[in-house]
Amino acid sequence: MRFGQDGGWFSPLFGLRPGRYAVLVLLAGALAAAGAAQGQTATETVVLSFANFPKGANPYAPLLRGTDGGLYGTTYEGGAENAGTVFELGAAGYKVLYSFKGGADGANPYSGVIQDSSGDLYGTTYQGGAANAGVVYRVTPSGQEKVLYSFTGGADGGHPYAGVLADSASTLYGTASTGGAGNAGVVYKVTLSGQETVLYSFTGKADGGNPYGGVMADAEGDLYGTTYGGGADLAGVVYKLTPSGTETVLHTFGKANEGGKPTAGVVRDSAGDFYGTAATVVYKLGAGGQYTVMAHLDCPTGGDAWAGVVLDAAGNIYGTTGVELPACLESSPALFGVVFKVDTAGQLKALYRFPGPPKMQNAVGNGPNAGVVLDSEGSLYGATPYSGAGGMVYKLDAAGQESALYSFSAARGGTEPIAGVIRGSTGNLYGTTRSGGAANEGAVYKADATGHETVLYSFLGGSDGADPESAVALDSAGNVYGTTRGGGAADAGVVYKVDTTGQETVLHTFTGGADGGLPNGVVLDADGNIYGTTLAGGAASQTGVQEGVVFKVDPSGQETVLYSFTGLSDGGAPIGGVIRDPAGELYGTTSEGGLGAGVIYRLSPSGDETVLYTFTGGSDGGSPFGGVTFDPAGNLYGTASGYGGPHGGGVVFELDTAGQYAVLYTFTGGDDGSTPEAGVVRDPAGNLYGTTYYGGAAGCGVVYMVDPTGQETVLHSFTGGADGANPQAGVLRDAESNLYGTTPWGGRGAHVGVDFPGAGVLYKIVLQ
Repeated sequence: MRFGQDGGWFSPLFGLRPGRYAVLVLLAGALAAAGAAQGQTATETVVLSFANFPKGANPYAPLLRGTDGGLYGTTYEGGAENAGTVFELGAAGYKVLYSFKGGADGANPYSGVIQDSSGDLYGTTYQGGAANAGVVYRVTPSGQEKVLYSFTGGADGGHPYAGVLADSASTLYGTASTGGAGNAGVVYKVTLSGQETVLYSFTGKADGGNPYGGVMADAEGDLYGTTYGGGADLAGVVYKLTPSGTETVLHTFGKANEGGKPTAGVVRDSAGDFYGTAATVVYKLGAGGQYTVMAHLDCPTGGDAWAGVVLDAAGNIYGTTGVELPACLESSPALFGVVFKVDTAGQLKALYRFPGPPKMQNAVGNGPNAGVVLDSEGSLYGATPYSGAGGMVYKLDAAGQESALYSFSAARGGTEPIAGVIRGSTGNLYGTTRSGGAANEGAVYKADATGHETVLYSFLGGSDGADPESAVALDSAGNVYGTTRGGGAADAGVVYKVDTTGQETVLHTFTGGADGGLPNGVVLDADGNIYGTTLAGGAASQTGVQEGVVFKVDPSGQETVLYSFTGLSDGGAPIGGVIRDPAGELYGTTSEGGLGAGVIYRLSPSGDETVLYTFTGGSDGGSPFGGVTFDPAGNLYGTASGYGGPHGGGVVFELDTAGQYAVLYTFTGGDDGSTPEAGVVRDPAGNLYGTTYYGGAAGCGVVYMVDPTGQETVLHSFTGGADGANPQAGVLRDAESNLYGTTPWGGRGAHVGVDFPGAGVLYKIVLQ
């Protein structure tokens, strides 16, 4: 359910898609006012912009063994602006040579690099450039980048997946997957002065189309490669291109059991035979045009081979497979692909199985495993996105022994602040991040007014907890209390305390059974007792489903289940936490149960539940994800996000002490916002403040105010860029009427309209 490489947003229900101190960024917010209540305007300031994978993440390209013996490569994401990196791994360790900015300099390199005699590196990016259609670049050993050519996406081509090849005159040759006269890709050459020439434009017909793989050359200057599409059966071709631009199709894919749609180019042996991969096969194409399937990459060896192959002196073939084919998931141990060998007799052997990320919900890698390179001792080197937080560079020796040369780690300062913040007595803000930290399992942080961040605790993902997604509570001594959605003995979450020295104590470990599982946020009473809810667990109802609990944990760590939901008329699956009145009664909401759209409930200190309101899922809203708040008279206020109201965008509601329910505002799903996932806060004048996950001028959510007459004003409309995107948490209001909140995406490295989500922000709204 995490944010994917295709840019698709995840389910807002659970918020489940990768140390560096962030900088202070000041940004005037876009003010899309849906109303003019009191003439209210506001300015947004980004207090803290979380950094994501500063050393790079998701290496998809084969490595280069440099002239100095070091390894050089690229990452598709990560770096200073989350737009990818060029890196070196040598005797002195790992070094980012260049971090793409995601603008004119390029973004997201799928391909690797080549090196000239001066040590300069050359490659391509898939996006970025003047037209966001990719670039050809050079990076010097000192890390200076120069764009040699910026694709327009038109006749000159666009979006190169493959890297470049150089001739003796240092002219670069490559392919672009789109553009050209037939909009089916091109083969091009680029001089070091930046002059591009299209050598051939594919039509997408019998000649092939959309080349994802690069080219290789023979002694006569002829180029050879593959296309992903086109051909007689639209399954791609192997082609030859003369220096004058004449194309010859050497083989057309599409016949039964011979593979097709190749995503990598070809290699050639001394006899003139070609070798490559085409989906689930490794093939040989003889110099005379004879096509032979050398091996079928069946379930024991993984899925499609996105990368090409290399040959050793004896003619053995080496390559990698990607993530497992769906048909193999039940039976195969190669879920994340393998390094394989095919000998000259066609015998296939898995040499190494990629381990995959440590926890699936923290997986950021979702692209291909890169191909391998071979050294003179028979060792293989490669990179994979499927290990650790953001991938690794590895070595596989001739005996099949693997060693991790470098593991890409997440930001120590945390990423994805799904929960909101609370404010301490000195003005510091406290919160959690769902990812990042030392082990990429989340962190508890403190941020001061200048945007300086201190990580108070980094979760390890074991008994101490993992994936904190809820806001924290603070006691008078400065200790922080909260919950995690994962970790603990049953991976059902924990209740924890982090003291002022950074020492964590697990107060309760949920089993996922009668005591609950997947806890939400907590509140404290004057005696140090902790109250909260769990989304799952509890006593099984008559439907056989555990629908969550309301719990209390005392200072000694003793848990008491105050109420176990049945999922029926009493409600079920509380996503929001609880609030507590002076009499010790608890109030909250459930996202399910009642008539199917959730309820508002009150719980006495002895555990007796009263349903105060049952949502219908119609004009009154439904499926409230946030909790409720009080006014001095005891009236309750909140939001119902479950696509209720006449426009399906959710509502802001009031429930008075007599049990009368009123919709104060109905979101239209347009500029005024849509899908409020969090609750609201109230000022002394009766104005309510909150956030929406969707809607707004850019569809990335808003911060809003609703006055006592039901008039809404949009205080800030998130752009999805540096100012943040899609807030799941609500806002905190201070004594000066400033609002504080978080977004899980946007911020540093986020680029509007491009698939760079960023790692989230902590923002401040100043009302004027």
